[in-house]
Amino acid sequence: MLFVVFESSTIRRQLPNRAPGALGQGAAADRSRRRSELESSALTMIRAAATALVLLGLAVVPAAAQSPAVTAEATTVKVPPTGARVCLGLQQDGRPAPQACTDAGPLALIPKQDGMFHTGRPDYEAVAGQPLTSCVRDRVSGLVWEGKPDSGKLAWMRTQAGPPGTGRLITTYGPHNEPAPGSRANTDAYSYHGDGRPGDAMAYVAQVNAMRLCGFTDWRLPTVAELHGLLDLGELIDARSAKWPAERAAVDERWLPNTVPGNYMTSEPDDETRIWCVNFIVGFVYSCNRRMERKPQPLFVRLVRGPEVPETGRWREVPDERGVPGGVVEDRHTGLAWRRCEEPQVWNGQRCTGTAQRYGYMQALQRASEQPGWRLPTIKEVNSLAERWFKKLDIPAADFPVSGTQPLREGYWSSTVCSGGAATREATAWIRAWMLGSGGDISCEVRNLRLGVRLVRE
Repeated sequence: MLFVVFESSTIRRQLPNRAPGALGQGAAADRSRRRSELESSALTMIRAAATALVLLGLAVVPAAAQSPAVTAEATTVKVPPTGARVCLGLQQDGRPAPQACTDAGPLALIPKQDGMFHTGRPDYEAVAGQPLTSCVRDRVSGLVWEGKPDSGKLAWMRTQAGPPGTGRLITTYGPHNEPAPGSRANTDAYSYHGDGRPGDAMAYVAQVNAMRLCGFTDWRLPTVAELHGLLDLGELIDARSAKWPAERAAVDERWLPNTVPGNYMTSEPDDETRIWCVNFIVGFVYSCNRRMERKPQPLFVRLVRGPEVPETGRWREVPDERGVPGGVVEDRHTGLAWRRCEEPQVWNGQRCTGTAQRYGYMQALQRASEQPGWRLPTIKEVNSLAERWFKKLDIPAADFPVSGTQPLREGYWSSTVCSGGAATREATAWIRAWMLGSGGDISCEVRNLRLGVRLVRE
């Protein structure tokens, strides 16, 4: 039997309580300082890479390699669909079971689930004149993603012991993952030191910008929310688990060919030794070893270009359905609107009144179905609220306008089903759903776990 071992951080971090105003200002300062460090490092490496290419006789325009110009009005980056095709229905005995979201089957489906209103897989289109192995555009978010050519190598090595096909799978970083100079191969893996050493992700960013891939020079590492947005979560974990070691990644390979089923690096460090990554086998988010030490799993890289989350001015307070000013918070970056308070708290114009509750999954879906115009967010939508930064985590983001709320302790439910099974003679039906944990991780959890609920609308 073959196994793929996931490197995961399951420790819940305890964050100190801070005043909302100070929290927002401090987080903004940290983001600004860290961003400046990254941009300075990246620009230095871009110039170095450009110089090297000039010496090789290749044309390059390094002046354009900095961040794109800020426009007068921010561009909305909509959250991509999850591709969910399975929903939760109720059997005659009231127990939940999985059923296709569009199926007129025997189960009574609970309203407002992911696959009911966000139908279809993530949607892409070609960039004019460019092959998919160079770049591709997400038609929903508008982001442009780096394509990956096939290296012809195996991403994972297999031992030769025993009959063919029975050898143990080796998932640690090895010579087969070492990038050659100038390479953009799909099996190349990188560390994250930020100092431009060979094999470092920031050196790779500089290299791709100096190459002017698809005519652009503003390529960067994606955030967790951006990278997680590529996943197609329509196939339940159970179905994918039966195929481990995974033969393909959880993406639409028609548009994202040569995607390795493994961990992909983001731009968001967790601490001095770890960085947030997205698992492209089943869709988990956790922190990974970013220094490639102690035989870690390889970290693959797919760059992105497009509007980034604004440092200021992201949130706008508007009246809620009762006419109370500030009861709804609009996200100018994604176009989503959120209830200001966690359920079942109520905004009275000055603060969130009442006590935030924790719900089982069925309770969360029922609560959302009872609120006219509101619904439980998809896992990609609730993830857009998370702000992961160096030794910091805020859900929602630190500058989200909220007052009088209780600190998050467990996490938030989404309306996206991740796992389930129909009833058999030996067992009752069961179901699990995606959740955003208080530590910033995304995982598939049992329905009786009690988590927080935030409601959203377009």
